[in-house]
Amino acid sequence: MRIRKGVSVASRMRCQPLLTLLLAGWVLVACTQPADEGLVTGGTEQEFFASLEAMTPKMSQHEREGLAWAASDLDLAAIHARYPGGSPRQIIRGEVKDVLDTYPAKIEALQKQADVDAPMRVELGKIVAREARFSIEKNFFGLQPEIKAVVTNGSSHPVSRLRWRALLYINGADTPVAESILADDYREQGGFNPGERFRTTLRVGFVRGDESWSTLEIRNASDRRVVLEPVLDSILDHGERPYLAEDPAPHIERMKAAIEAAKVYSDI
Repeated sequence: MRIRKGVSVASRMRCQPLLTLLLAGWVLVACTQPADEGLVTGGTEQEFFASLEAMTPKMSQHEREGLAWAASDLDLAAIHARYPGGSPRQIIRGEVKDVLDTYPAKIEALQKQADVDAPMRVELGKIVAREARFSIEKNFFGLQPEIKAVVTNGSSHPVSRLRWRALLYINGADTPVAESILADDYREQGGFNPGERFRTTLRVGFVRGDESWSTLEIRNASDRRVVLEPVLDSILDHGERPYLAEDPAPHIERMKAAIEAAKVYSDI
């Protein structure tokens, strides 16, 4: 499922940096209905932005922000396909209508799936890593960050492979300075079965270590703490099948935020 429209106006605008610069850089100047002037959508990007540049100084700040939001996940081809020769107002209204008309049903469907998956998520959450220790070793290629931990399958489900979300904290801080997703494969050991415990070693970075985990700040830290969290929708059974579909929660939150933003721009 394609989830569009990010959480905030600022974060959405980063998706289209050139469009954002044009829309955000103009000073508000009063004029009559500039948002109804058609854009050149069927030509080159230069032609499109030239037509946009000609009208954006005359648009209100609210209209410029609305267009930045509406176009945040659209390239020129998509704009032309949906709104050939369309005006900023047509683009904004079209995207507002699409979000308000379709997102509630999508959220409902995703929420139903989340409710169905909830018991399995609780059960797979019993797969844990403890006694995690972080070190930086040296090999032929340079510095190699490593994590060693004792992993326990406290669930009732056998596992062939999974991924861990690794977070590194230093000097007692509450915010991690490094984060990675690391693969863990138990097939050569006959699987990771209910009740079993293993000592596992996870290398951060393939062959040459991930340099974001071996900065001078990290190497010189007085205290280093690493946390491993199982990525639940990455856990595979012995037949290499996932127990869960992708977690719908982030998609639901993004769509809820998009609905609220669409309401803000629905007056354009």
